[in-house]
Parts: sequence; structure tokens; C-alpha cells
Amino acid sequence: MTDPEPLSRRFALALHRATALVDRVADAHLRPAHGIGVSELAALASIDALEPARQSALAAALDVSRSAVTQRLASLTRDGLVVVVADPGDRRANSVALTPSGRALLTAAWESLARHDDGLEDGVDVAGLIAALDRVAANAERHLAGTGRR
Repeated sequence: MTDPEPLSRRFALALHRATALVDRVADAHLRPAHGIGVSELAALASIDALEPARQSALAAALDVSRSAVTQRLASLTRDGLVVVVADPGDRRANSVALTPSGRALLTAAWESLARHDDGLEDGVDVAGLIAALDRVAANAERHLAGTGRR
């Protein structure tokens, strides 16, 4: 007897469900402890990795629209965590950098999240999972590049 649900659909749904639940667990820790959620943490981490980051590069790194980045940056700027300035190389573009407060919050949130024992990794080969997820991401990028939808 074959499984009525195709394995590929189960894979996609399981990955989506796990991601949503992990984000909820991270939010439940981050919001009370640091006043940010996982999406803000991802933005701060991406800005740090790309710094100085153009808004368009940040949108690509976060896989969101430029308008979504603009909205996220507005709240991060209002909270004093990032600074957005005109890109010196292109007046039509903006560059984003962490403020000292943003850098301190990013460090504290990462360290706090790493110390927080939420049990998510129990029974999981974390290194193997990361390698598998990196392979899935590379496969997805290859597929999207082949369809012209990167």
C-alpha cells in the first residue's frame, strides 16, 4: 500500500510547520527578554552580515519585498537600532547599518537565544540537519535560477 500523500508534499508541509513553530518558540523567548521578534532578529543579523547593506540586498537576503524591508527598517530606525542613509555610490539607493544599540541588542539576543533551553534540539543531529537544510536551500536557489525567478 502506498502512502496517499506524496512524500514531496509532506516534506514541504513539514518544513513549513517546523519553521513556523521554531519562529513562535523564538518569539516567545525574544519578545519578553529583548523586545524583538525573530523577524527583527533576522533583519539585524542580515544587516550585520552585509554591512553596509543596501536595502535591495537586505530584501534579497531576507527573501522579502523591498516594501517589507522599508516597513521593518522604519520600526528598527524608530527604536534606534539601525540608521538608514543615502548610499554614497547611488543617490537612488539607501544603505543600512546597525547603531551601537542595534549591535548590542543583536549580540545579547543571539547569546540569550543560544543559552535558552527550549528543547527544540532534543534528539536531533543538528549538524546533519543544518547540512540538509543548506542542501535544500541550494537546490531551491538552483531551481529558481533555472526558472528566472531568483
